[in-house]
Amino acid sequence: MPVTIAKMNWNDAAEDLLQQILAQTPRPVRDEAEAQLRGTAERLAEDDGKSRVGVETVIAAWVAVTPEAVRPDLPRQMERFGLDPAEYGHLLDKDR
Repeated sequence: MPVTIAKMNWNDAAEDLLQQILAQTPRPVRDEAEAQLRGTAERLAEDDGKSRVGVETVIAAWVAVTPEAVRPDLPRQMERFGLDPAEYGHLLDKDR
């Protein structure tokens, strides 16, 4: 019998944030970006023992998959989405 992997649940706010991020992503790479963000967020949630992806996990995934060259622009993008970048400094400063 094939093994089926349970689909990770996403709360509405996390899904909304993901869609906002994707709306800012160039159309030619949007599907690939969505797959990468979803996969990373679900892996992070699973690693934390969660059965649901929340906003914090989406933000952590977003920072993780953002190329180093454009990562300095993330605080400005977070502000556009109504997020306080200071709350995510621990994620943003991780590689500096």
